[in-house]
Amino acid sequence: MEKADNGKNFTLEIINQDWLGNEPEQFDLCSHGQLVLTIGGEIILDGRETYGLSESALALLRTLTSDHNPDSPLAEKLIFHGCGTVLMQSCPIGVDWTVSHQGDQVSLGEIKRWDWPDENRPTCFPGLQVSLPQDVYRKVIMSFAKQVRQFFQGKEKTLIDEAERLAYQKFWQEFNQRCDEQ
Repeated sequence: MEKADNGKNFTLEIINQDWLGNEPEQFDLCSHGQLVLTIGGEIILDGRETYGLSESALALLRTLTSDHNPDSPLAEKLIFHGCGTVLMQSCPIGVDWTVSHQGDQVSLGEIKRWDWPDENRPTCFPGLQVSLPQDVYRKVIMSFAKQVRQFFQGKEKTLIDEAERLAYQKFWQEFNQRCDEQ
């Protein structure tokens, strides 16, 4: 059953954002933290687990201009567990859903959450599908992405080799370009 937008059909809130574990911040290339995610009024993430915020933000930014589905994915998942760094290759833990653009509306559906590293046993939310105005969807994603980008402002990173430097540079080039286009 598809729910119309009531202002609460899609929310994404950062509870906290930090660097992972005991690693010195200059070596951690991704921010991590707890999220509350609701779709169609149902709580998908309740803020108890840690996810990779910066890589999730880039995946979500991609959905502002393109559809995302299993046949044509824009990323492995839309919410990453956070162990894949800027390469956006994560362990199977995370959250994914479809994003479909129809005119000035965006539909979200096929929501799945993997709480453990078994790709064959997701928690599914059958029948949960939402349609909301494109501008509402964009506002939620941009607010999330801007909080992530602000967290990185002025942070110097130590990169171990040329490949890591290029991956980090490519990640932020795409991230900033997508943010600035909105």
